Amino acid sequence: MSGAETLDSQQPDETTDQWRARRHADRAAALLELLDGVELGEHDRHVIEWLADQDTSIVGTVASLLYRARAVDGAW
Repeated sequence: MSGAETLDSQQPDETTDQWRARRHADRAAALLELLDGVELGEHDRHVIEWLADQDTSIVGTVASLLYRARAVDGAW
């Protein structure tokens, strides 16, 4: 089992709603971490919240793009 499957897996003591909220929060935090130092508007935050509800592969791809873009810019 990969790390993403472990993080996305519902824990035995967790309701489905709790699992969804935890998964969403983890994904949003991962995206926001990559945008640290970037001024975000209300619409930006709305899109990040929407994106955090998408499949792990989509969120991972966007996160990878952001990471690579910052690395090229010399931001890190």
